Amino acid sequence: MRGLRALALAVLLAGCATPYVQGRAALSEGRYDEAAGHFREVLAADPARTDALTGLGVALYKQGAFDPAVDALRQAVAAAPQSCEARLYLGLGHLRRAEDRAAEAELTALRALKLHERIAAQLDRALRVVRLAALADEVRAFVAASLEDELEWEREVREARQAPRAYMQPTWFFFWDARERYPYGWWCP
Repeated sequence: MRGLRALALAVLLAGCATPYVQGRAALSEGRYDEAAGHFREVLAADPARTDALTGLGVALYKQGAFDPAVDALRQAVAAAPQSCEARLYLGLGHLRRAEDRAAEAELTALRALKLHERIAAQLDRALRVVRLAALADEVRAFVAASLEDELEWEREVREARQAPRAYMQPTWFFFWDARERYPYGWWCP
């Protein structure tokens, strides 16, 4: 999956990619400092871009700069309260800063949005843990990582579903005999 994503990004970036696209590509490849720079470039030209504010907040969060990440994400959520990514990372930023009530409020607001059922279930489990008293920093990091992993899983599934079907079909599918009763897919529902 990462190979397909990297190839698509390389093709996209071969042309004249915008700073936002470059920032998203750097973010997905773990180059958080570079991603933050691209998002700052976008925001210099258009400070109202909530997607760039979210990207900057996520990049800063990934670098462990929780204070500026929370500031950027708070602005993004204020402008776009339905943004799942901004609200999740704002909640995680509060959680990592040991602001449990603020984290709980943001994650509860996130839970009220339309989410994939698997992410919703993980969020419910995380909220039960966050509501416990006196969480250790290791527990906070574990809860944050579990929610980030679930978000990454959802993205990978969405990208796989959006990928061209030709990449997922067996090669022989393209050469089947029209007289064949079950030309392809007989082995899967």
